[in-house]
Amino acid sequence: MKYFLVAIFLISSLFCQAQEQGLPTNNYQAEFDNAYTVYPLVPRGVLEAVSFTMTRLQHLQNVEESCLGIPKTYGVMGLTLNGQNYFHNNLNYVSQVSGISVDDIIASPEKNILAFAAAYNHQLSLMSPFKNQEKNIAQILTQLSELPNENVKQDFALNSHLYSVLSFMNDVKMQEAYNFPNPNFDLEKVFGAENLNILKSKKVFINNLHVEGEENKVYQQSNLSKKSTDYPPALENLTSCNFSSRGVAVSAVTVHTIQGTYAGAISWANNCSSNVSYHYVLRSSDGQVTQVVLESDKAWHVGSENPYTIGMEHEGFVSDSTWYTAAMYQSSADVVRDITQSGYGISPLRTAYFPWAPTTNYNVSTIPGSCVKIKGHQHYPNQTHTDPGANWDWDYYYKLINEPTTTIITNNNLTGTITDDGGAGNYSDDERMLYLIQPTGATSITLNITSFDVESTWDYLYIYDGTTPFDDRVGFYTGTTIPPTITVNSGNVLLEFRSDCATTNPGFEISWSSTVPDTIRPTTLISLSPNPALTDFTVNFTDADNIGGSGVLHQFYQVIDYDGIEWRANESNGFFSDNFDTSIHPDWTSVSGIWNITGSYLVQSEDTNANTNIFAAVNQNNHDKYLYHWEGSMDGTGANRRAGFHFYCDSASLANRGNSYFAWFRLDNDKIQIYKVVNDTFQLKQDVSYDFNAATFYDFKVTFNKQTGDIDVYVNDVFKASWQDDSPHLTNGNYVSFRSGDAIYAVNNFKVYHNRSVSELVTVGNGVNDDIRFEGAPAGKIKSIVIDNAKNVSFISEELVNVDLTTAINDIVAYNFLVYPNPFLNELIIETYENGATEIKLTDLTGKLIFDKLFQSFGGKIRIDLAPYQLSSGSYLIQLNNETISLIKN
Repeated sequence: MKYFLVAIFLISSLFCQAQEQGLPTNNYQAEFDNAYTVYPLVPRGVLEAVSFTMTRLQHLQNVEESCLGIPKTYGVMGLTLNGQNYFHNNLNYVSQVSGISVDDIIASPEKNILAFAAAYNHQLSLMSPFKNQEKNIAQILTQLSELPNENVKQDFALNSHLYSVLSFMNDVKMQEAYNFPNPNFDLEKVFGAENLNILKSKKVFINNLHVEGEENKVYQQSNLSKKSTDYPPALENLTSCNFSSRGVAVSAVTVHTIQGTYAGAISWANNCSSNVSYHYVLRSSDGQVTQVVLESDKAWHVGSENPYTIGMEHEGFVSDSTWYTAAMYQSSADVVRDITQSGYGISPLRTAYFPWAPTTNYNVSTIPGSCVKIKGHQHYPNQTHTDPGANWDWDYYYKLINEPTTTIITNNNLTGTITDDGGAGNYSDDERMLYLIQPTGATSITLNITSFDVESTWDYLYIYDGTTPFDDRVGFYTGTTIPPTITVNSGNVLLEFRSDCATTNPGFEISWSSTVPDTIRPTTLISLSPNPALTDFTVNFTDADNIGGSGVLHQFYQVIDYDGIEWRANESNGFFSDNFDTSIHPDWTSVSGIWNITGSYLVQSEDTNANTNIFAAVNQNNHDKYLYHWEGSMDGTGANRRAGFHFYCDSASLANRGNSYFAWFRLDNDKIQIYKVVNDTFQLKQDVSYDFNAATFYDFKVTFNKQTGDIDVYVNDVFKASWQDDSPHLTNGNYVSFRSGDAIYAVNNFKVYHNRSVSELVTVGNGVNDDIRFEGAPAGKIKSIVIDNAKNVSFISEELVNVDLTTAINDIVAYNFLVYPNPFLNELIIETYENGATEIKLTDLTGKLIFDKLFQSFGGKIRIDLAPYQLSSGSYLIQLNNETISLIKN
């Protein structure tokens, strides 16, 4: 292997798991707690630390035999029964000291833990304790370990074990996960500064006489190993036995699992009776590497395939994936990448990346063949072992080995086509191509596969939702079958194609299209109103979304009128308006809470009331869609402050307003919630996080579509929450109500709109059903707001209306006649200055003729009895002498 210098950094969080795996669950917390109760002098955390280091908190019984022949360990504490005349039989010793039988220690997790705690307590009683607890623990664990300690190399292996245990106890995340106190150990007091640097870092030099640091500082102890000859980031602890000359060139790498610990494997390689060795050993917790056989020599790890392979042993057990940490994967990949760059002719692309690799054994399926160069023990011929097994992530490992060397081809177009690298011909062997589709501004990408033909089982196309191969995988595909359409709901899609060393096919052609989000508000305009309006008139609306936008979804409007004091709306027509300028209007009924107008805001000030209520009548029955709009803020001294708004209520005086819906905003829990109320019992239907601030006004809009059951909530014109009621309330939507809980709630500018078409009739007059009921300049206002399918909200468009009801409300004098009363009930009197017959025509506002006939004037007056016509209340037009006048029927 060529020399080079690489710094391997410890992962900041000890025992970080590959691919976001969590820490192993402690299923024996009760057993550990019992042991500490029985033996209170045993430091809390030490039992878990030993167990984690030895077994990852698993109870080992029928464990698969190690391919190294390394002795088996048993139970939660990982004790050795038969050390094969090399390891100490610490299980027997623990049994003798604790009085618990060997069989019970092996069979029972509780007895296993209790026996080890008893042995620890026994050793503690025999020793002359050090001043520092960490040194006491190290001494006792040395006496209880299976590892021998008779020479420098064995000493290093033992210290590696102790370092793992004490580092576990010092790690804050482990303390939180496994419920033991922080001991704040000073590891330098245990190992010495020089030894500690060796255990954590690889940059040291050792000769036969002494240990020398990078600053030529000579250490006082000599029981440390030296830097690796073949892989400088690793430590070196070369065995004096269990290896031989190769005879052939190196051409492959073998991945193993120890079925034991890192320290145990280092020590076992130095057992000249084991007849087993390997080139590298890797530690699970941080990926530390120790070399025990030179690459130029043949280690004994994979039987008949030893001459041409380099063996790598990984700490752990094949049945427990938690040993395969991100730190160890990365460190192992770094070693392999260095091997591929050392002149052996091994391509990193020849790693066993195949989806079937974890569960495939060569002795059963005869694959993978010799084409694959970096593979597991299970993938070689003439083998009986199955490590690293089903839990080893070969796809992840392949990407770590190859990631630094592969270029990504990026395309930012909204549409396009990608083909494999072979174009019109076949792709090549040993390919790894990465294509990133990243259309500018896109939020979704659709792939259409027009052709797909790759070598089945061996060549694969991988698709990822993201920008790297480590992002979420959409799928992987081989052969000729692939879904015709794949949609990814993000702005990035990565395609990765891998081919092996033999057989090429035509490949693939994939086109893509993308969706760019509509973030532009729609617009709405209102036509000019008559100036002044003397009677009812039609208003036209012009609504539009941007070119290429999502299209207009909701069209709302509102008509309000001004009585000279305040702006209101006719609630019977489905509108409502209150700016809360002076005093609480009689339209409102306060049921609970202290409600006042303060500073032109409606304020509920009782912040210890869990359910306040002020309601008003609004007819919500005659239209399909409603928009409720207000500004609100929450404050107070409580810890559970919340407030909101009930709509479509049928009994607003009840605690939960009978049958209704309400939008709820939680200040202290930072939530937007949507509730449905049935028979005065509310049900939470939607719960969305939102960061609210106290004493801050927010613009709230809630839309309700009675036909679809859709309820949408907007905050500051941004869509934030929705819910669809499959069985919406459809009748008795008679009230709205503001509500708060344990909060000061301030409300301003409350409006209710309903849906409209492109034109609407605005009624003008003093009738109870008229939209504008007063005259003045202005006397009315028309407001329009629209929302598009992307949930963008328009600005509010407004049109003021001037109204002159002098000729419509008072007696009408028009040229040569007078008409009264106006409004009329069942009779009209017309005074005319002409004698004889007069033609009079009466129509409604749609032009429907009520009558058209001659009336005879008597004494200058014409009296018309309208009772027979049974006229409905509303506006009518009377015409005589070519003049038309608006009249109102009460």
